[in-house]
Amino acid sequence: MPGHITQSVLKYDEALHKADSKNYKLSIQLSLDGFSFCIFSETQNKFLSIESHAIHNVKNIDSFCNLFRDFFQNHPWMNLSFGQVAILFESQKTTLIPSSLYDEKEQDNYTKLNFTFTEDQIIKTDKLVNVDAYKLYVVPKQIIELLNSLFPGHQLSSHASVLIESLLILSKNLPANKRCYVNARNSYLDIIITEGRNLLYYNAFNYTTKEDFIYYLIFVLDQLKLNPEEIELILTGFIDKNSKLFEMVYKYVRNIAFPQLSDSFNYSYIFNDIPAHKYSNLLNFYLCEL
Repeated sequence: MPGHITQSVLKYDEALHKADSKNYKLSIQLSLDGFSFCIFSETQNKFLSIESHAIHNVKNIDSFCNLFRDFFQNHPWMNLSFGQVAILFESQKTTLIPSSLYDEKEQDNYTKLNFTFTEDQIIKTDKLVNVDAYKLYVVPKQIIELLNSLFPGHQLSSHASVLIESLLILSKNLPANKRCYVNARNSYLDIIITEGRNLLYYNAFNYTTKEDFIYYLIFVLDQLKLNPEEIELILTGFIDKNSKLFEMVYKYVRNIAFPQLSDSFNYSYIFNDIPAHKYSNLLNFYLCEL
């Protein structure tokens, strides 16, 4: 079967008007196996739509780009002109460099120490204000070219940059306890450990089975000498209480929570029946100074 896109969420507030698109902001979380996007009204400080799609049977980057371009050209909202477009690109090929050690001229060396990359990939950098560090990540050159052609002037960030920055901002008024955040994607998980507004740990791991998933979580907790029976675990992404992943995690960690929508924004009624934790990273982008 050729590459194709399937829709999982499609919700729009009736108050949206295409003629006002330049007064709205579009944010997109993009990966090679799917994408989600929402429309935000800055004047109302309100999210007015959310849409999510999975991508199947894409064999290479060129096929992905052709599929996404076709979707863009035929979509009634995405191809409009917006006041701002922000794109969160999902990549496991990332590394975090403290500002005190960062030298822009050494980017190639930083990345070579942490992962492999090729000539058809471009190194991008985000400055993380709350961590005082730089997040380096790579994006395929074809995707950079695609995004530049479809969304001129867009802001590109690593999904991990948004994840780290937003979690630290949201935890600023919480007790300064150690917390573990796990962001579940289709084939990998992000693990973040914080203490108050301090980042103690970040890494991402590939997984295939639920056993892989829990192995990496317990491994990280053990390395940091954190008790699974005591640590507060907050889950985001593609995981819910009815999933096999959750059942596995709950065997080892009992103090589990799912985050609610941030009260920094307003939300259309369409979000009432959407699990907030599944799209929290996308919806929290505007908290960050990236």
